[in-house]
Amino acid sequence: MIDVEKIENEFNKYISNYDPKNERVKLKIDHIKRVAKNSKLIAESLNLTDEQVRLAMAIGFFHDIGRFEQIRIANTFSDKESKINHAGMSVKVLFEDGLIRNFIEEDKYDEIIKKAVMNHNRPKIDIGLNDEELMFSKIIRDADKLDIFYTISDEDYSMESIFWYPEFDESLISDEIIEDFYERHELFYSKIHTNSDVIAAFYAYVFDLYFPITRKLVYENKYLEKFQERVYKTFPSKDLHKQSEELLEYSLKYLK
Repeated sequence: MIDVEKIENEFNKYISNYDPKNERVKLKIDHIKRVAKNSKLIAESLNLTDEQVRLAMAIGFFHDIGRFEQIRIANTFSDKESKINHAGMSVKVLFEDGLIRNFIEEDKYDEIIKKAVMNHNRPKIDIGLNDEELMFSKIIRDADKLDIFYTISDEDYSMESIFWYPEFDESLISDEIIEDFYERHELFYSKIHTNSDVIAAFYAYVFDLYFPITRKLVYENKYLEKFQERVYKTFPSKDLHKQSEELLEYSLKYLK
């Protein structure tokens, strides 16, 4: 049986090796713990078994565990800038380095965990997963995005720690990003070059939510509207404000 309390204790031991005073490290610790809770909430909404709920929570603790090595090595959470796929790093830390056995002694869930962690940040879930692997991949993707919406809307977290780049300048969201947002309902990270582009990436996450409870919580908690207020305060460009307002309006209509 999966022991969630043990998993959290082992997680706390692991992160003690990293600097909790680093704002980015603190953000990621908080994020992971909330994602575990979000995973529980979503799994319970699907009427899963107690063991499946615990497995969903475990994956929540595991999905970003590679982020701490990423920040140690490259001092950034940008996969593009660091050239480190943080999902792949999480799988390496867990399975190649053997950390997984500190959390869960039995190996019968290893493939589900690997597939869910590897798929949590991909543009689309891999083809060929079995039903259980697909379900847990969808749960962690929703749980992760739900907390991203919470984090970007919460003023306890600085915009500098949330965004990818140091500059909050007068640049606009690129035409290519805008086109992909409206026409494809997805963005490719390779096309994102400024923090203005990152605004669109955050709004585009609404297109990749699977479960009613996730969409309901994002909408009812007004995470998008709160984020837009932070955009007004942080980015100086009035033209950018107008661009982002239009993305907000479209995203809210999509959620409804």
